[in-house]
Amino acid sequence: MRSKIILGVIGITVVLTSIAITAMAATGGNYARTWETLLGAKRHGYVQIQASYNDYGRHAKQGYQRFMREAGPSLDTGRLYTSTAYSPSDPTIRWREDWVWDSPLWGDKYTTKWYYRFLYF
Repeated sequence: MRSKIILGVIGITVVLTSIAITAMAATGGNYARTWETLLGAKRHGYVQIQASYNDYGRHAKQGYQRFMREAGPSLDTGRLYTSTAYSPSDPTIRWREDWVWDSPLWGDKYTTKWYYRFLYF
């Protein structure tokens, strides 16, 4: 019985996550967010760009995200890039979602930090 409840909760989480990602991609523009799942055991990141979106006079060519942790164990994913837009008027929504296991330990050096940035034409 307990395993059925756990599987049900996992199933609902997967469905809600896919709905949220679809909704994010439908909005267009340059967007990034992070969230945790499994009671903080997994840290997720999502970044998207749309070159045709006017971001205060700039147009994104590429976006990236990066996960870093000093200890517990240390982690540095490096820059995880979206695909590259071919021109400032490219209407394609380019995105990527990644995740890492978070450290179970407490303290600043065990905290997984998430960074993102948009690169412009």
